Amino acid sequence: MKILKLLTGSLLALCCAFFVVGCGAPETTITLGSYNEANSTFTANTSNSNYSLEQKGNTLVLKGTIPYSDGTLGIDSGNIVAIKFKPTNNITPDETTSIKTTNNQDTNTNGWNSYDKDSLENDGSIIWVTSVSKDNDVQIKIKWNKDFEEITYTLTVDETATLATPA
Repeated sequence: MKILKLLTGSLLALCCAFFVVGCGAPETTITLGSYNEANSTFTANTSNSNYSLEQKGNTLVLKGTIPYSDGTLGIDSGNIVAIKFKPTNNITPDETTSIKTTNNQDTNTNGWNSYDKDSLENDGSIIWVTSVSKDNDVQIKIKWNKDFEEITYTLTVDETATLATPA
């Protein structure tokens, strides 16, 4: 009888562990690319790109040679990157969807810009365009819907990365 109770308890603990892992924080697909303001399109980088994005938990690390770009979407010319955040696991943004970023150091908002559900793409993803430097990390906070906690990502430039300059 003790063995049966022990096995039952172990099985229950194992099932709970799988449930917690399976229902934990929402999964998000994160893709590095470029953004064309003229036609409002995002294009994912290919494997032969000169720069890449490595995800380490909620830290996103830019590596390689990050291109210099003309200003876009109110961002001054510089090393500009576009990142697409797409919720997975059937997560549907709702009226509580919110996005906050530190990609514009506005002293009136303590450096945070706030966006709402209207900033999402038709597929529910967020296209985030920001300038980067080795001096300052950039953060983005996403709350997909009322059922999930806010997730904070930190974008950093690897110490070995090169920031391209104007041609």
